[in-house]
Amino acid sequence: MRIRSLAWLLPLLSTSLLREFSPRVLRGVSELILRAAAQRHSIAQARHRSRRGVSERHSQRVLEHLDRRKTQRALTLALRKQVAQYLPHHPVDVALDFHEVPYYGKPIDPKHPQFVKTKEERGTHRAYRYATLSIVVRGFRFTLSVRYLDHRGRLADVLTDAFRDAERAGIQICRVYLDREFAIYDVVAWMRERGYTTIFPLRLGSRQKARFERGQKSYVSEHTLRDSKGKRPPLTFRVHVVVRYQMGKKWNKHGAQYLVYGVLGHVPLEVPHDVPLRRTHDLYRARFGIESSFRIAGQARPRTCSRSVPWRLLYLGVALMLENEWAILRLLYTSEGRQGPSGMVLREELLRFADVLELLLLGINRVLGTLREIGNPKPPPLRLRRWGMVLS
Repeated sequence: MRIRSLAWLLPLLSTSLLREFSPRVLRGVSELILRAAAQRHSIAQARHRSRRGVSERHSQRVLEHLDRRKTQRALTLALRKQVAQYLPHHPVDVALDFHEVPYYGKPIDPKHPQFVKTKEERGTHRAYRYATLSIVVRGFRFTLSVRYLDHRGRLADVLTDAFRDAERAGIQICRVYLDREFAIYDVVAWMRERGYTTIFPLRLGSRQKARFERGQKSYVSEHTLRDSKGKRPPLTFRVHVVVRYQMGKKWNKHGAQYLVYGVLGHVPLEVPHDVPLRRTHDLYRARFGIESSFRIAGQARPRTCSRSVPWRLLYLGVALMLENEWAILRLLYTSEGRQGPSGMVLREELLRFADVLELLLLGINRVLGTLREIGNPKPPPLRLRRWGMVLS
């Protein structure tokens, strides 16, 4: 596992730093980063627990030399090369989502802060924001693109960058699943112009809820979005209202549940069938695993209190690429052929993400060693003897 991880982390650091440091130093810093990721520690804690390796001060100096654009470009290339040979050749579904890491400090530049304002979470309303594009296949997911964002708007630019990364990776897109935040005029116009089949939940106010939440059967309707500036014509698109009955299994609720989805385009198969009404919710449910993948990646993201944007982007990239490695290992060693639409099944109990991190830590310990002695080299204070403690 250590060798597989170094295979993509070393080129990533070398490209982002343009060989300003020797290969030996970059390899030592890479091993410290992997140890910090496996134990969810900072790089200082990882070095403190290691017998050998690059010093903490030297490793921090290396990370301080990271450039935002070079790191972003190197991370995009590394993700693309990592999953290139494992991507399906047929059209696949993709999901675009935002990933926000809470931040408690001050801005580097008060006029242009490096974070965005969000809803209060974990005691703060500030967060570093990233956009990720992942393929959604039954049983596993790969992250193809991760980009740092210093804004909450300009979602059309986010879509352009993400789909450019998918195109360069050789992905054929079947359907696109978007979050509720993308239900705005600019995004709908962008997706319709390019002809992507898109499913996204609508943000409903009280009037829209009264309009769509009616009846006991699922049905198809229409909805119109208007340009906030009034310069472009209104956009009318199809709406699928899926009605499900709640049996009290979740939040102890009973009665009809209304799920309202906006649907654009057609499915690019042999004939252009519309997205079936009854399958709309089942199709969109595949996107829910992206939220779980963010939580899983958080288990392998090293800790840092640095305000550096490329430093934090590198750490998030390491966590996502370790998760990709986990998905690859599950496909190679825990998959079985089965009859059915997918033709395979993954034995998830055979290889958990915690097992991958443990294997990674075992490999790193062989190289860096483990510091097992903990204590202060100086003698304890005499005050403790006066308190009656026996000092041996």
